[in-house]
Amino acid sequence: MLKLFHQDSGLISYLPRIEKTTFDVSLVHFLLMFGYKLFSLFYPLYLASVGISLISIGNIYFLTYSIISVSCFLINFYIHKTNPARVAALGIFGYGIFALMMLLSQDIRIFYAAQVVLGISAAAWLVSLKFILMNAPSENRTSSFGWFYAMPSYATALAPAIGGIIIWKFGFSGVFFASVVIQFTNAIYAYLRLKDEGPTAQAASERETASPVQLSQIKRYKEAFHLLNSKKEVVLMLSFIFATLILGGIYRAFFVLLLKDLSYTQEEIIGLTSALAFMYVPFSILVIKIMERLHKSKIATGGMLLEGAASVFLGVFYGALSTASIFVLNLLDSMGALALGSGKSAFFAKKLDRFKEEASTIDSIMTTLGPAIGGLIGGLAVAAWGYQETFFIAGTIVLALGAYSYFFRFDDRQKT
Repeated sequence: MLKLFHQDSGLISYLPRIEKTTFDVSLVHFLLMFGYKLFSLFYPLYLASVGISLISIGNIYFLTYSIISVSCFLINFYIHKTNPARVAALGIFGYGIFALMMLLSQDIRIFYAAQVVLGISAAAWLVSLKFILMNAPSENRTSSFGWFYAMPSYATALAPAIGGIIIWKFGFSGVFFASVVIQFTNAIYAYLRLKDEGPTAQAASERETASPVQLSQIKRYKEAFHLLNSKKEVVLMLSFIFATLILGGIYRAFFVLLLKDLSYTQEEIIGLTSALAFMYVPFSILVIKIMERLHKSKIATGGMLLEGAASVFLGVFYGALSTASIFVLNLLDSMGALALGSGKSAFFAKKLDRFKEEASTIDSIMTTLGPAIGGLIGGLAVAAWGYQETFFIAGTIVLALGAYSYFFRFDDRQKT
């Protein structure tokens, strides 16, 4: 099957190349997201339907993503001592435990405990899978991360519609049970497929026999941050990327509720989301193909510009949005998120080439802390100003940062 994705395949040679490790990691990511997205799309609607306020919804997102961010740092210490595939499998297994907790009890205390389990589990697989990708030989790191970041939307092309049918037939118990089966199975599959993709035995031995100074995680983080702080352009770029991740947190947490505010029914939201995800597949492949030829920082800049522009247009035309315009704007935002995530991770992998574990951790913390803050700010902002002003102001800020970052210059030939 992998031969179909090889550049020399005459059948579909126009597709971007996908290497073996990238394929394995991306497939595990797809199955994980498929099991989770069977029900995750309906969470904001469910929370709103039981009377939870917009501010509280934002706080719930902040709680979950904050736990992920803190846990990412702790997971980094653990993957130095064991095979990262084992850590990833445990994280995926934790997603099954999360679904099982939701299946067995609807008590609010269980709900919040489940968020803690979800946060720790997400940190485990996120840091581990990114580390495996950063550690694997690759001809094009940006393309590899492009496939990785595209997987959640590929899962969205199928999971919400299937989940909606299961909920319609069996209620939320049915969809939680299906998620438990998928996640437990995927955890076993992930370990079996990726157990040989981590650091080699020689690398592990060198790490164990290294001096105490080399083994000091704190010192390694200090050296990693020193490299990131060595150039003003790098610091500014990472700050702009983080601001865009905050906008993404606002967008992801409240887009479905925005549709509800525009009088879309649950069935219409499911249909629109599924159609968006299906259309996303060919466009994402095109974006990945384009990213193979672009500078990493320019890829991230393009992501900022697309996400900022989509948010601005949502704010400006909020009262006159048609289904077609919502479709196009959300597609642009998805392309922007793909470019931003891929460019960001490749950027870290390049700048922190000697600190791959730390690079995967810092990258994962940024990826989760940004949406956490976005969910918190978004809940407060939407409650105070409404959807239109919130999306317009946040989008304008990110659009301006993206335009400014376009003029940054980086030397990719520099060895780090």
